[in-house]
Amino acid sequence: MLKNIIYIGKISVPEYKKEPAMVVDGRHEALIDIETFNKVQDVFKRKRWHGIKPSHKNLEFPMRDFLICEVCGGQITGSLSTGRNKKYAYYHCRNKCETRVRAEHAHSKIGNILAELGINESAKGLYVDILKDSESQINGDKENQLKLKKELQRTLKAKIEDAEDMLLAKDIDKDRFNSIVSRINKELNIVNNEIEILGLKTDSIKSDIESGLELLMNLQEFFANSDYEGKRILAGGVFSEKLIFGNENCRTTKLNEVIEVLTRNSATLEGIKKRKAVKNDSFSVNVPGAGVEPARFPTGV
Repeated sequence: MLKNIIYIGKISVPEYKKEPAMVVDGRHEALIDIETFNKVQDVFKRKRWHGIKPSHKNLEFPMRDFLICEVCGGQITGSLSTGRNKKYAYYHCRNKCETRVRAEHAHSKIGNILAELGINESAKGLYVDILKDSESQINGDKENQLKLKKELQRTLKAKIEDAEDMLLAKDIDKDRFNSIVSRINKELNIVNNEIEILGLKTDSIKSDIESGLELLMNLQEFFANSDYEGKRILAGGVFSEKLIFGNENCRTTKLNEVIEVLTRNSATLEGIKKRKAVKNDSFSVNVPGAGVEPARFPTGV
């Protein structure tokens, strides 16, 4: 969906007879501007960091390649230490630093960072309301556009029939007829594509959004209860860079941009919700907790 040019008011016209495939301006209104669309395409082209893929799984240490040592910047690894009665799992620096933390304590620290990123019930309700309003508006516009496109389709087909009548009546010659029909068919192809796209039945995404927001309300709990793969997927989705890890602290310098925007805390959420006038930059940003460094967010995505 994020790569579909129809949302910037363009239509992809397939190859037709001797005419090459092309991208043309559609008659529908663009939902987003081309600058925003191009920014999103640039994001797709970038190499995104999701943690180094380990050479082998060690279920005791799901986070071992998501961490770097705060002392030397070296890679954090993990190993088991044999105690009197059992073995204990530790994350530690590959170099000779004294960075060494029990695995359960390290996971607890990461969970604390995730707890600071969670959204509250008010924020969840606000996002759900925005979604409902947007979906309702889009569906209404879609129905109106589909009605207009079908009317235009009928008009264009009628013009072809008129041209056929003119040819039979010898009001125009064969070359003129072919020129008229070729021009109308080009426009008809575009309209047919638009009708096909507008006619596609799309399921409501409210349930997906609500489940995603529920996850953002309980990041710490989901992380704590996840298995090896779950912890890695969650960490890779939230953190854009490795966590800086030490004996006392665990922090990150950068978050996933989408997560960052969604989890911003605002003292004016309730006021925004009542006014139903939400803008992309209307959330006032509070200083994040000590788990995130530096303690500020950029002004936009």
